[in-house]
Amino acid sequence: MHVLFLTQYFTPEVGATQTRIHEFARACVAAGHRVTVLTEFPNHPHGRIPPEYRGRVFTRERMDGFEVLRVWVFARPVKTFWTRLGFYFSFFALASLRGAFGGGRVDVVFATSPPLPVGLAGWIIARLRGARFVLDIRDLWPAAAEALGELKSPALVRMAARLERFLYRHADRVTAVTRGFVTHISAMVRDPERVSLLSNGASVDVFDPARMDPGLRSRLGLGDRFVVTFAGLHGIAQGLDAVLEAAALLRDRPEVVFCLIGEGPVKSALVARAEAEGLANVRFLPPVPLAEITPYLTAADALLVPLRRDPIFDTFIPSKLFDFLACARPVILMVGGEAREVLEAAGGGMFVEPGDAPGLADAVLRLAQSDPQERVAMGARGRTYVLAHFTRQAQGQRLVELLGAEVGGR
Repeated sequence: MHVLFLTQYFTPEVGATQTRIHEFARACVAAGHRVTVLTEFPNHPHGRIPPEYRGRVFTRERMDGFEVLRVWVFARPVKTFWTRLGFYFSFFALASLRGAFGGGRVDVVFATSPPLPVGLAGWIIARLRGARFVLDIRDLWPAAAEALGELKSPALVRMAARLERFLYRHADRVTAVTRGFVTHISAMVRDPERVSLLSNGASVDVFDPARMDPGLRSRLGLGDRFVVTFAGLHGIAQGLDAVLEAAALLRDRPEVVFCLIGEGPVKSALVARAEAEGLANVRFLPPVPLAEITPYLTAADALLVPLRRDPIFDTFIPSKLFDFLACARPVILMVGGEAREVLEAAGGGMFVEPGDAPGLADAVLRLAQSDPQERVAMGARGRTYVLAHFTRQAQGQRLVELLGAEVGGR
């Protein structure tokens, strides 16, 4: 079968969405299927399109045995409501146009959301090309956008909610990354059996504790300090202000240092705050490509997975939870709900209430003062659990089966 993956974000951009779709594409290729990925010109999260893509509208390239079609987007470094709107709808328009014509027969369109207009583009392409339409839900949108303050207009919220319901009801199948998402979506469709759990997982060959760089800590000036590392998008949802507050509480404990790796819309504000408060125990590092990130993670003594405090996030499981557990390092989790259930089932770390800076500071100190062998055992339990239940390979095989069933039953 020919599978068309539609995603606004993709490799070489770094992030959970990019990794999820890339691994799914590889799984389909490995199963002997033809794969096309339709995506944007790389720009996320800094909002700058690389020189080699400028002055063009469409490009075509090969990657890992599949074809990648890219379209221009209205990308801007400054993220405002209007620039985001232009960003999302430029992709919707050009991806719909590029995907609707040419390329031979398509059997199934797999569109991943958010942003929600990607789902609408996927539905349009599928209907025009006579293909099955599978909608993949990674976040509950617009609920998450409302929680983050990114969507405030009641009229726009109503429009987005109508689009959400339309897509759920008109998709041939909906996949979602958590049980909470499945429950939410099932309540909005007539036939809940069309809604399937397709969770995230870890690329255990990439996030492997054996991939260490013994000299990295020294080169980063970390020495023998207790290192707590966060790696990922520095955005509103991550609630990284709590990390700076915890660092302030631990400023008189020089043996502890926080490392924040990545980029994002709130990073400049975080850097400015750390400098203003004289937080010498916080280190900011630039983004690191996926293929190179594991030595930075395994150089840490503990890994941090936070989200800001909001009930909507109790239905989320950040994909980095699986990746970090796979690195065999204790994880400090600041996300409730299903994510907490996963951590506690794994026995791979400690839970702290989202936004609880004193709780985070206390958890860090308890880990730092614990027996090193206890930390090693905790990390080992986390990796063992991920290997048994949450690998990208297993999720890719499940996707191939779901898509095969859809195409076979058309």
